Amino acid sequence: MRKTLLLPTLLLLGVCAGGFWLSTGSKSDHHAIVFCQQGQIHTLDPAKMTYLQDIRVAEGLWEGLAQYAPHTLTPIPGVAKSWSISKNKLVYTFHLKRNASWSNGHRVTSGDFVFEWRRVLQPHTGSGYVFLYFHIAGARQYFNSIAAHPHHHLPFSTVGIKAPNRRTLIVTLNHPCVYFLDLMAFPPFFPLDRQAMRQFRVRYHGVVGYNPVWTRPPYLISDGAYQLTDWRFHQFLELKPNPYYDQRSQVHCPWLKIVNYDDATAAFLAYRTRVINVLGFIPGPLGPALVKQEASGRRDDVHITPVFGTMFLNLNCQKGVLKNRLVREALDLAINRHALVAHVVRMPVVPLHVLVPPHTIRGYESPHGMGFNPERARKLLKQAGYPRGRGIKPLRYLVVAGYPITSRLAEAIGAMWRKTLGVRIEINSEEGKIFHQDCVHGDFAVAGEGWYGDYPDPTTWLDLFIGGNPNNMSHYQSRCYDHLLHLAAYESNAHDRFTLLHRAEADLVDKAFPAIPLYQMADGMIYNRAKIGGIRPDFRSITLLKYIHRR
Repeated sequence: MRKTLLLPTLLLLGVCAGGFWLSTGSKSDHHAIVFCQQGQIHTLDPAKMTYLQDIRVAEGLWEGLAQYAPHTLTPIPGVAKSWSISKNKLVYTFHLKRNASWSNGHRVTSGDFVFEWRRVLQPHTGSGYVFLYFHIAGARQYFNSIAAHPHHHLPFSTVGIKAPNRRTLIVTLNHPCVYFLDLMAFPPFFPLDRQAMRQFRVRYHGVVGYNPVWTRPPYLISDGAYQLTDWRFHQFLELKPNPYYDQRSQVHCPWLKIVNYDDATAAFLAYRTRVINVLGFIPGPLGPALVKQEASGRRDDVHITPVFGTMFLNLNCQKGVLKNRLVREALDLAINRHALVAHVVRMPVVPLHVLVPPHTIRGYESPHGMGFNPERARKLLKQAGYPRGRGIKPLRYLVVAGYPITSRLAEAIGAMWRKTLGVRIEINSEEGKIFHQDCVHGDFAVAGEGWYGDYPDPTTWLDLFIGGNPNNMSHYQSRCYDHLLHLAAYESNAHDRFTLLHRAEADLVDKAFPAIPLYQMADGMIYNRAKIGGIRPDFRSITLLKYIHRR
């Protein structure tokens, strides 16, 4: 999916296996459907989203040129009623619907897409997914020219984004991109109402930007199934159907509330007492017992599945002893993934030694990755000049506050490193935004990461380690690696392209070690299918709130 950053919801603590058989329901049909997410909303600016909870709400508020089909998640017409692709697969011509409208009644035009896409390509916007735009001809050069010369940069006309009229958008790519239509359903490519945005235009140090108040009600204007009617920070979002949405007949939820509980057990109690209709995650403290009850047939409201996501550790390749590749490899070899899964996570997740979950992308063969080898780990650390960890100060290990599983993982991994290598860690638990800032600025040695694939291609993980990618939290730099990704981007033969990507992933997990894969994540929801329809857990962790309804 658009994937997106999100730390998993699989925590250690358990409950008695027979202690919880809880039903759910609704008090009456005129009440809202209450959907509980894990994690606060960070932003409702589609250009800046990277977290799953933000993206989930955005896909209810906005619609791109394409949207996801509810059962297959393949791209189908959205704002664009149709499109054509040139024979060389470089030119996409999108034809917009006549009746696609904003929640204020304005028509959606091709100019609205050009406006927002141009905003994403301006460095001061701070888009975490701007690198996805670099598939478009001239986009990278335009972005880099602004970064280098804010007041004397290349004109936007050099970018392959054209709107010859109000209902036609022509996009020219640098090279064929097999997942480009998937991106058209992804929030960083959603449009904004350029007319409505004019009132929020401001200048920061001579650069044009927009007052973030536009993301709050009643100012936020959307073109999707819902409009934002209320947002009470750290409490809830309120969504109601967009009266101008051209597919209004498909929206059967008259009132949707998105809530968040800081405590997962409190969220489950709210579900039990019917305050919440849907838990959009498996509440960690109860997770192992709930999954066990579901497997034994004692529950039918727990829905969990392996997902297109990987839990891993980012190692800061630009700071301290972790600049040494041998030290990074030793840390990788000293982790027993199977023990972590069996004794810490205790959920249906799969231990991994690679970044791209194997057997999830047709035609792509994963590299081997490294196994648990404590003896070799000790030899490598000695070879690096740190026998038994002597000379290595405690590593600053970041975790996000409110996700106990990450702390338990850190404690277990720290114990393994201490026992095998003599390397100690210092665990720092931080609020999500501070965690993100410290990762961006390199103020860490090790940081836990959970990443959901944004589109069905290996590059949704491999692009994370390209130099200059805003999501490259390991701060890994390799011209050889970047070149392999560049060659793959221009390779038209599918088999040869996957071969190049296989080599690139092998460089990461067998040679360079900027990250340590831990396991393929599992995730799910808790809700009563007899009461709530239109949603279901899926492999890509995409929840299409547009279709949620009471039965």
